[in-house]
Amino acid sequence: MTLPTALFMTVLSAGLLVLSIPNELMPLGSFSIGLIALAPLYLALLGNKGKSRAGLMGGLLMLLVHLGSSFWLAYFKEFAIFTLGASALGCFLIGVPAGFVFRSSVKIRRPLRPFLFAAAWTVWEWGKSIGFLAYPWGTVSMSAHRALIPAQIAEITGTWGISYLMALFSAVFAECVFSVASGSIRNDLKRSAPLFKTLAFSAFLWGAALCFGSYRLVAPRSPSGTLAVTLVQQNADSWADGGAKKAMETSQRLTGESIAAAGKKPDLIVWSESTLPFPFAEYRNRFKRFPESYPFLDFLKDTDVPLLVGAPVVVDEENWGLSNSAVLISPEGVVTDWHAKVQLVPFAEYMPFTEYEWVRNFFDALVGFSRGWVPGTKIKSLVLHTENAGTVRFAAPICFEDAFSSLVAGFHNTGSNLLINMTNDSWSKTDSAEYQHHAAALFRAIELRTTLIRSTNAGYSTVINAEGRILADMPLFAEAAITVDAPLYQNRTTFYARFGNWLPALLALALIFVFIFVPETRKRTVLLEK
Repeated sequence: MTLPTALFMTVLSAGLLVLSIPNELMPLGSFSIGLIALAPLYLALLGNKGKSRAGLMGGLLMLLVHLGSSFWLAYFKEFAIFTLGASALGCFLIGVPAGFVFRSSVKIRRPLRPFLFAAAWTVWEWGKSIGFLAYPWGTVSMSAHRALIPAQIAEITGTWGISYLMALFSAVFAECVFSVASGSIRNDLKRSAPLFKTLAFSAFLWGAALCFGSYRLVAPRSPSGTLAVTLVQQNADSWADGGAKKAMETSQRLTGESIAAAGKKPDLIVWSESTLPFPFAEYRNRFKRFPESYPFLDFLKDTDVPLLVGAPVVVDEENWGLSNSAVLISPEGVVTDWHAKVQLVPFAEYMPFTEYEWVRNFFDALVGFSRGWVPGTKIKSLVLHTENAGTVRFAAPICFEDAFSSLVAGFHNTGSNLLINMTNDSWSKTDSAEYQHHAAALFRAIELRTTLIRSTNAGYSTVINAEGRILADMPLFAEAAITVDAPLYQNRTTFYARFGNWLPALLALALIFVFIFVPETRKRTVLLEK
């Protein structure tokens, strides 16, 4: 295969993957496209003869998928040079060695290579989703957020099992296309026997996943109770000039309207990330007067319902170090519990190495920002005492923390009955960004078999049950509020919650074993090279 053809096939795969996850053309994405998105890449790798080409293909694929799916990072104000520019460069650089691994996986004899390719892809997605620079977006599993039957295996494998099955489908589909195009099925049935074995075992894996998923959907977990929650989507950017005041005033108004419409007092009110502009405890006296139209402390007293709200918290008084936090405030205006965001957005919420003066000076000169939030250090649940639901423990992952499966599993394992995420994504200005965040987060409900509430400032605000079904939602980029009875489940440790990312770790070990201890299999290569 010529280099231009290989690059064209790579670009085609990138385009299909971008279309499969939520995008501006298809806001909810397409599971069907996701199933075959990697097939052109697989065919290009089959016909590739050089390692350097494979590296170029891997880097190009990751670059295009990132730019095509996460282009909205350019709207992150003055940080776009990092959020989009640096991240795109990083995707290309780490995509190059990924391309080498993909190539090695398809240079194995035929019955194994689709499974090894799927393993390599799954390990790649895992690798880019862990660590300080982690970014679990643009994964093939995101296209399965509405395919609830296969998605149920996330309870066991996390999203990695879904990614593996989808990458395997692409690889087997590509093998079939190649066999038909080359005429090997018609001309040499004996030579096609490995393909039939691959088809049979792939069908077994998919069949097992579909059977398990169907069972879980028809025999769902029963909730132990409900929590009446008022979710407020104020559609105001608290970062803009005057935005903080507008966000609070709108949130107060929408809260009152929703409670009045529901005809009952909820157990909890939830506002979105960063709605309060100042640390509540230190600025308590100011909140007696702010906002002027309806002072915040008066609002709390009149509403007489605990409020979970995004606000800064002072964690380092000497240096005025602030954390991006979820704060639980009583009607009396007392902070009863809080969680500091652990997984910060690199180069946007947190600047590395700023303990060095020259680094601070560099960032100050470049973007006028060198400090950022102080990362949280505790994985914990928050405790809410209610009249109707009793004592409820809930985890409060902030913004894109809800996209990190192992992190949220850690929250769940502290005994939470519920996940409540608060997000500020209005800066993205795009429907695709809002739906992508939803697609990445929805699997936490399935993995942990618990309810996930997402309260955002502009969307996509939802209540999702333990099977991944949307129970309630609000339109994007609109002022809205709803009061809903969210199911509560007894905290139970699912297989994924207990063993975490066991599947990609196992797949990585399998790849290492094959590449090191079975080198002779690489000589049994593809028909395209003959």
